[in-house]
Amino acid sequence: INGPFTPDLAWPLSKFAAAVKKNKYPAKLEVGLIGSCTNSSYEDLTRAASVARQAKEKNLEVKSEFTITPGSEQIRYTADRDGLLNDFSEIGGVVLANACGPCIGQWSRHMDDAKRSNSIMTSFNRNFTSRNDGNPNTHAFVASPEIVTAFAIAGDLTFNPKKSVLVNRNGETVKLDPPKGIELPKAGFAVEDAGYIAP
Repeated sequence: INGPFTPDLAWPLSKFAAAVKKNKYPAKLEVGLIGSCTNSSYEDLTRAASVARQAKEKNLEVKSEFTITPGSEQIRYTADRDGLLNDFSEIGGVVLANACGPCIGQWSRHMDDAKRSNSIMTSFNRNFTSRNDGNPNTHAFVASPEIVTAFAIAGDLTFNPKKSVLVNRNGETVKLDPPKGIELPKAGFAVEDAGYIAP
């Protein structure tokens, strides 16, 4: 996990919770964001969707706001056809337009105070100060789509997807399993409207 405020500050997952506490980063994860032009391939989305599917099976839902930005119309169409976008929606995820979107601050943050100290986690490739929402007090962390999805389910930066347990809606303790990805869609890529209009 990289951040906050620079991609050059890196933490192994095993040491991240301790770093959050030691550095007094806001532990509550307010938003998890995956996709955009980086880390939004079909395989990336299948790995994140596998985490979302098991969350549903284990009676979990996201505790953070969770957004998904497909990397292109072809990826969006194919992921929708194959049920991946539904996997995200069923645990509370919101699918956004295929665009730069939140990566460059083009989204509507749901905050009571636009300058409040807070934490978000993205699978984007930039996390410098104010990049994602114009707030210099947003601690933006960068991780893989499946890790962001797991953290959005937990809603807590001290969570470790490899070790920590979560309490589901039935009051049971459950643990997330490692994600599984599919490199290429079995039915191939597809798109209904590629956006091209011939001259």
